[in-house]
Amino acid sequence: MAILIDSFHNGERGPQRFRQRRCGHLVSDHSLEELHEFAEGLGLRREWLHTRTGRGPDRAIPHYDLTGEFYEMALSRGAEVVSSKDLVRRAVRLTDYRKPEDSLIDSAFHRVVL
Repeated sequence: MAILIDSFHNGERGPQRFRQRRCGHLVSDHSLEELHEFAEGLGLRREWLHTRTGRGPDRAIPHYDLTGEFYEMALSRGAEVVSSKDLVRRAVRLTDYRKPEDSLIDSAFHRVVL
């Protein structure tokens, strides 16, 4: 069971304050609750959770976007840096890829091995 994070530079996309910064997607390879607990320890709010990365259920990866000090804090608290490909392969997926409610239990999630 691990918290995973990939690494990329934002380049010229997004808000000015996030340009040219190291960024990443924070996911769990175990459960949504594990992800929420880790994110809460970083000071992130649950409503910042992203649940869609594309079309279809294979793209419904719950994650938090991290930049700057949040990225560095995640690393210092034990997040494992992996490639984006490995992150997608190992991350839990939503079986119902609509926006999850806080009351959604972990049984609605599964790990997909590609």
